[in-house]
Amino acid sequence: MADSDRKTLATVWGEFSQSTGFHGVNKLANGNKLRSLFWLCSFLACAVYLTYVMIQELGNYYNYPTYTTLEVERHSEIEFPAVTICNLNSLSKSLVLNDSRVDSYYLSIEPREIFDLHNRFNWSDLFYEQNGFFRNRTVKEILSKQKRLHYGLYNSFMFDQTLYWDLEEYFSVKLTPNGPCLTSNKTKIFKTSYTGSAYNFVMWLNVDHENSYFGQWLGEGVQHEYLSEPFRATPTEFCRESFEDGKKYVSTKCWKECYVSYIYEACKCIDFDYKDYPICSKYDYFKCARPAKGEFYGNSKMKTGCHCPPACSSTRYEVTLSSSIFPSDFYNDFLLKAVNEFEQDYYRKNLIVIHIYFDELKTTIVKQLPVYGSSVEIFGNLGGQMGLFLGASILTITELGEFLGFVLWFIWKKCKNRNRTNFSKEKNVIATLQEM
Repeated sequence: MADSDRKTLATVWGEFSQSTGFHGVNKLANGNKLRSLFWLCSFLACAVYLTYVMIQELGNYYNYPTYTTLEVERHSEIEFPAVTICNLNSLSKSLVLNDSRVDSYYLSIEPREIFDLHNRFNWSDLFYEQNGFFRNRTVKEILSKQKRLHYGLYNSFMFDQTLYWDLEEYFSVKLTPNGPCLTSNKTKIFKTSYTGSAYNFVMWLNVDHENSYFGQWLGEGVQHEYLSEPFRATPTEFCRESFEDGKKYVSTKCWKECYVSYIYEACKCIDFDYKDYPICSKYDYFKCARPAKGEFYGNSKMKTGCHCPPACSSTRYEVTLSSSIFPSDFYNDFLLKAVNEFEQDYYRKNLIVIHIYFDELKTTIVKQLPVYGSSVEIFGNLGGQMGLFLGASILTITELGEFLGFVLWFIWKKCKNRNRTNFSKEKNVIATLQEM
């Protein structure tokens, strides 16, 4: 490198060290070696630690961290949720064939396999074929053996003290794994501005206890908002906003579809009505889809093949349950006289009154929010760290970039001049050899 080049490089370093925004660099060229060494070590220590902190900060930023907030909103009016009512002993004794072989069948498909009766079947008995046990069932055929869900005491219900007479207009019947169920909001979505047990949803139902047959059982909102990808709703999952067909995603529906798919793969039919899947015959249900030993129902292994992340927005109702004897002794006597009924325990055996109501018209919203709301925040954090350790800013980094550019230019020029010098020497040597 020529002297002029060395002077220029020294000049650039001198200008940079005396004018840069990096704290301590101007003290590296003060002539005192011990002091220069001290400031060099201090500068390098801060630079190394700053690099570590910036790597940590950037790693945290690209992990998309979140935090959760709770907000309470009070409403003057709120939409009442759909209500689903199932009778877990919905089979009607009077509508089922009176035969011990039928009794054994229904006892055997109960989840606990009462008395191990499933080993006592003789499917070669012509009785089963003659009575349609091998025939694929229709929804209409299944419902024909159930108690008439639409007909309670008055075939009516009340909402906010307004009487609605026609259950079939407001409630739909759906065959589920729990049997036939009534679900409200068929044609009308109810809204309320009232609270307390005297208002909202009230229904009288006749469970027809005397006509009960074997069933599945031996006896008779918080709103969540998760951030979508790239933020995680759980440590291992992203939330989901919609199904593939564009409809709003509901995790319970996803699990149901997964269960249906699981049963269908094993049995080529399912045990309740769902879309276009065939319903199992009684024989298929007993052999394959029956809920024995938790083979399907409640089996967590089934869920390992399902991908049902939480919904990005969901509503959950916090429920408080209370019950009491209905009717009380006073009202029991009054009702008996009113309808000329003489059996003292008739109402207590057969009738239930369901009250579903809001205590308060408020919503607790659980929101997931990003720690870094925008890229401005990460720049602010990094800028603060740079200022804390080195007194640096974006302009300081620009100064450093300019200085490094000059250094690289001088190195490139030196290499170029060295190559040119070596080439000239080689050329002179070749010329000398030719002259010799």
